[in-house]
Amino acid sequence: MIARFILIWVTLPLYSLLAQEITMTLMPEECAPGDLVRLSFELESETFTEMTIGYLSPEGIHPVVTEKIPIEFNSQTQRYVQKEYWILQAMHSGEFLFSDLMVTLDGLADIKPIKMEPIRLSVTGFARTEDSATPEAWPPYLEDQAPISRWFWAVVMIAICFAFYQLIQSKKKGKLLQQDLTTEDPLSLISHRLRCGEFPANAIESWLETDDAQGKHALRTSLQQALYAKTYDPDALLEHLDKETQI
Repeated sequence: MIARFILIWVTLPLYSLLAQEITMTLMPEECAPGDLVRLSFELESETFTEMTIGYLSPEGIHPVVTEKIPIEFNSQTQRYVQKEYWILQAMHSGEFLFSDLMVTLDGLADIKPIKMEPIRLSVTGFARTEDSATPEAWPPYLEDQAPISRWFWAVVMIAICFAFYQLIQSKKKGKLLQQDLTTEDPLSLISHRLRCGEFPANAIESWLETDDAQGKHALRTSLQQALYAKTYDPDALLEHLDKETQI
């Protein structure tokens, strides 16, 4: 009885100073393989100290990341508060016991490292299902949905082919029109491009080298000025071209 009283009397200061101030929680305490859990530590102390946690990971537990919160002073309780979080991942099912957790308080030489109470993590396995030779049924919405008719796809393909045909024909007509203007009447081509907002420098230069340009001095001068000086009146030039093409 006396020995028990002495033991309680000796351990009581350490219990009141540390056990009520260091808390450790595991959330959640039950999970499935691959899930993440959080192991939290919190220390409240009247004197400034920093806790260092020694940890030996049980086999099958993978440490992912550690987060340490800076020490704060709580003006209401007049205590220093510090927290630390461990994110862990269970690699397989089973019972895992965290029993080798040691907390050291830096700066307090009289206090030896404290061994925390073991905490258990239960990792449940995945449920098994028996194999069956019967194939799985289609989802209800697929059974109720009517299949798309082949005629619908045929109409779509015809419409696409017709659109491509029209595009090809329009390009061919444009090329033929441009070719006709170039081979039959270069001045008409120049006039056409000027009306479209383009400046046909190559077409003008080609026409200036022809025999027809030698006999049309006024038009040749206007086109040379437009080609080389880059200063011309588009309306006046078009009017001059129209007169020459009508002659």
